[in-house]
Amino acid sequence: LFDYDPNRDDGLPSRGLPFRHGDILHVTNASDDEWWQARRVLGDSEDEQIGIVPSKRRWERKMRARDRSVKFQGHAATNNNLDKVSNEQSTLDRKKKNFTFSRKFPFMKSRDEKLGEDGSDQEPSEENVLSYEAVQRLSINYTRPVIVLGPLKDRINDDLISEYPEKFGSCVPHTTRPKRDYEVDGRDYHFVSSREQMERDIQNHLFIEAGQYNDNLYGTSVASVREVAEKGKHCILDVSGNAIKRLQVAQLYPIAIFIKPKSVDSIMEMNRRMTEEQAKKTYERAIKMEQEFGEYFTGVVQGDTIEEIYSKVKAMIWSQSGPIIWVPSKESL
Repeated sequence: LFDYDPNRDDGLPSRGLPFRHGDILHVTNASDDEWWQARRVLGDSEDEQIGIVPSKRRWERKMRARDRSVKFQGHAATNNNLDKVSNEQSTLDRKKKNFTFSRKFPFMKSRDEKLGEDGSDQEPSEENVLSYEAVQRLSINYTRPVIVLGPLKDRINDDLISEYPEKFGSCVPHTTRPKRDYEVDGRDYHFVSSREQMERDIQNHLFIEAGQYNDNLYGTSVASVREVAEKGKHCILDVSGNAIKRLQVAQLYPIAIFIKPKSVDSIMEMNRRMTEEQAKKTYERAIKMEQEFGEYFTGVVQGDTIEEIYSKVKAMIWSQSGPIIWVPSKESL
């Protein structure tokens, strides 16, 4: 769940094995508390090269020490700027914060309210360090849903459906809003007549995300995603990171790709209309998203141009489409 460059790691007892986030490693010897022996798994075979990688314990200890150092150095600056940042928040920003439509689960009227156990608006734990996750091979007979997160996700989603309409599609959401004259049930929305029934379905985890807007419920159901997947199309989902876990629980393992910005400047370079302040907020949201949901990402993509990022996203989707995939196992490390 992280990138590792042995050339930047002091104290290696022997030859290190480089890897990237999302690579599959076969750990051949984990008897040492600090270092493991491993080789990369490449498709149906394994790389013959065996190298040393940091143990889960060593890597997490190192990252916590680094985080404590960063927080200590930034503490004074944060305190000095806190009042300034608070005073600069506009009335419009406050209104948007209070009334933004949230597709989180469970639904709620205001984003100011704390979410329940499955919510994402709670602060991530300071002790949450991404290291390794045990996985197992699985054979699937459906086309995996695709979730793109991070900056440019809307552009990437639109380009995928536009370039490959035969490979990508979207599912029909549910709503309790009354049907308009020009709308068709099952094409525009699945119109639900009973709000109480939809609320029960949400609480029974039949939706991967749901929210409330103008006193009407909206949601994306597991069944709608499955319907697209079983037709042989990747279902493009515009959802939060919470939906990844819910799809996994429903055994519809998505390809979850995080677009990680290299810097604030790179965000501004790819979107010339964005101000520096907007780019900073976008970058901070992306970093927080990686901290909170990084363990669920299939892979992380970076690039200097939109075209490069789009090309890498497509390559990852093609390589992760199955029918043999790696999914989280319950084995502890």
